[in-house]
Amino acid sequence: MASAAGAPTFGAWRNLHSASGSEPVLQDLAFALLPTAAEKGERFAILDRESKRTVCCLVVDSERLDAIALETRYHLPGVWIADLLGSEERNRRQGDPRVYAMTRDAELVDYAYSELPEAYSDLGGLLLPAGAALEPGGIVKFGAAHWTLQFRRLPLADENGALDRYTLLPSTGGPAQVVEVPFSTY
Repeated sequence: MASAAGAPTFGAWRNLHSASGSEPVLQDLAFALLPTAAEKGERFAILDRESKRTVCCLVVDSERLDAIALETRYHLPGVWIADLLGSEERNRRQGDPRVYAMTRDAELVDYAYSELPEAYSDLGGLLLPAGAALEPGGIVKFGAAHWTLQFRRLPLADENGALDRYTLLPSTGGPAQVVEVPFSTY
């Protein structure tokens, strides 16, 4: 997907499930956090950091979601709603996140993630335009454009989780795109 300015859209995604005891029990729900509006049916790839590859596809399957929809329709615990919608501080840095429910399609339906103890790409991470690829040296390529990808994990201030920060530096210069993915402990 490309923004109105023609630049590809990079975002975050999280794999979540409903709060304990919720009915109906909802598991393995994927949500996108995007910097721009998305249309139902738009396709994105995910970055599997441990396997060093992109996997397609997550497909937008809802209108933009707010806190009420995340709580009543998907029964998410408050801490995960806060992860998706962001804190006031994060929103000041990165703008108002647009949250969408996603469905798995194509290779991502039955995709097997790494089972190493420190691996958690299956919980969320960087969301890329469908058709993007990760090349050796941490280069993300989409069409003729490419970005150098940097990754940093930061503990949350309250030590109840971590923030994964993906920085995409365009090969043509210009401002970096930063995507933050919070993982609160529940």
